[in-house]
Amino acid sequence: MLVAPLFKGQTERTVILPQGKWFDFYTGKLAGDGEVIKVTAGLDKIPVFVKDGGMIPLMPPLLHAPAAGQKFDLEIRIYGSKPGSYRLYDDDGETFDYEKGAFSWRVLSVAPDKKGKLVGNISKAEKGKPDNIGKVTWKMMTE
Repeated sequence: MLVAPLFKGQTERTVILPQGKWFDFYTGKLAGDGEVIKVTAGLDKIPVFVKDGGMIPLMPPLLHAPAAGQKFDLEIRIYGSKPGSYRLYDDDGETFDYEKGAFSWRVLSVAPDKKGKLVGNISKAEKGKPDNIGKVTWKMMTE
């Protein structure tokens, strides 16, 4: 991700996008490909860009961390057209049991199906390890 905040008094700024395709976090529209762009934003939205192949896991806002064993839903946003994978960490969210190995890594992956459409997948939690993930929704941000 590339975050490009505007500072006090600025109404626009120049952003240098590194080589590769970059997409607007909010809309999924192509922002550029290794070029210099100008961005404008209000106080309500910071310019954020995601590189082609980026996967961003999001969960509904909470006033606290989920309780031990509490399931939470995920929305996985996929940007661009590159296949890829991401390791998602999960523990009980309350104790130091992760120091004793009570945590799990879940693999999120995106790959094209037989028709070339990107499809998301999440690995199962290891037996006896934390499994706090509820419903997973895959949202393709770019077409």
